Amino acid sequence: MNSAVPGGPVGRWAIVTYSALAICAAGACRNVDVDTESYATFAEARDAGAIARGWMPALLPESASDIRLAHDRRSNRRWGLFTFAEEDAPAFKAVLQPEEFSLVGQTLNVPGRIEWWPVQLRGTLDESRIRDTGLRAFRTRKGDFVVAVNWNQRRAYYWPADARSS
Repeated sequence: MNSAVPGGPVGRWAIVTYSALAICAAGACRNVDVDTESYATFAEARDAGAIARGWMPALLPESASDIRLAHDRRSNRRWGLFTFAEEDAPAFKAVLQPEEFSLVGQTLNVPGRIEWWPVQLRGTLDESRIRDTGLRAFRTRKGDFVVAVNWNQRRAYYWPADARSS
């Protein structure tokens, strides 16, 4: 068998390799500047400097756990998720604007490297689909972050309000 035949194993390997290189050259592989971190608790994240570095906002409740953070070193883009205790829900609501924030027409370009970020919060956002998952969007009282919260699951996702379309 001649493996150099275009349809043979070497030919298929070359096509796949060159295609992957072309995709990376077109910009799909530029996620190398995105750092991710995970923390078990709010205290662990704070003590590691996540708030001081600006990767995590101080507005997370003290009971925040299962924290995941991502930060694009080239921009202000940041993403995070966490869970929180039921008893901290009222205090957490207090740092959010009382009215829900509309995600209609919003685009959220999250690097593919952040595999833990939900599909519903990627690309052009479909508010009805997002609501079907139990998530409700709010801006923080300072207006610097958008937070999507599932109050029943006590899980929240956040990103900077000024970087949601980046």
